[in-house]
Amino acid sequence: MLLKLKLNLRKIYTDADFIKIRNFLSSSYKNNPQHHNWHIDRWNYCRFMVQVSNNSFDSWPETVGIWTDENNNIVAVVNSEGEKRGEVFFQIGNINPSDTLLNEMIDYAETKLFIRKNSNKYILLGSSNSKKLSKILKNRNYSLADWKENNLSLEISKEFDIKLPENFKVVDSTLVSNYQKGLAHAKANGYHKDINKINNAERAYKSLRKAPDYKSNLDLSVINGKNEVVSFCTIWYDKDNQLATLEPVGTIPEYQRKGLAQAVIYEGINQVKRYGATKIEVGSDQKFYYSIGFSFAYKIDIWEKTF
Repeated sequence: MLLKLKLNLRKIYTDADFIKIRNFLSSSYKNNPQHHNWHIDRWNYCRFMVQVSNNSFDSWPETVGIWTDENNNIVAVVNSEGEKRGEVFFQIGNINPSDTLLNEMIDYAETKLFIRKNSNKYILLGSSNSKKLSKILKNRNYSLADWKENNLSLEISKEFDIKLPENFKVVDSTLVSNYQKGLAHAKANGYHKDINKINNAERAYKSLRKAPDYKSNLDLSVINGKNEVVSFCTIWYDKDNQLATLEPVGTIPEYQRKGLAQAVIYEGINQVKRYGATKIEVGSDQKFYYSIGFSFAYKIDIWEKTF
């Protein structure tokens, strides 16, 4: 017989909840990885970089829904990345969620996280692919989007040889500035002609260094002979699960296909292996990752609704 828990929606998110939710995400992976909740990398990265870049750092807390049990333990969370595009993610703990809880979470998302699209409310919801949740979403007139979030993984069993062209080297973030990192991110993602966005990226990298799980020796860059950052990756490590994750990764277009991204990622894997990591994941299914040893791990269904 299942114990029916009395669950409560916490009305106010506070700064202290960041670590509580971070620990909830880590433990939920350990107890039931099939839920496919966020890993701690995305929780850190979205709060300290994405929201700074999108000027949503101060407003985002008002949109977070937290459900707790009678002992004030977190059992579920509704949150966005902070990009103000109607995106919602459900984080569900090691419980068999009731229809009531799932409907409450959907109600919360529809109230707090929709955007206006063509004068209508619009929402995107990333689900844990549970049959129960899928059935409820269909009954509430959600439909599957024509894309999914695919995740790849690589078992870490050895250290990799690092091969770089002449005049390039890998350095950690103690040797590069926030401006260098921000400019490289802007060039890699095609927004380098907008000075305001470059400035936002510089602020975001400054903020990222304050993230609780950030480690400067796992924030790596390839620099050229002019001391410019031309390729980069940041690795996050969840020691309780011996799990590493990549976020963000990028290479400036004119420096692609030179082995730079492979080299900086391999160096990062070597570094995090020494911490005890046995697996690394990345939230992407680009062919590049397959070519350096990653394989498909799982997908997150994306549901959408206009109402």
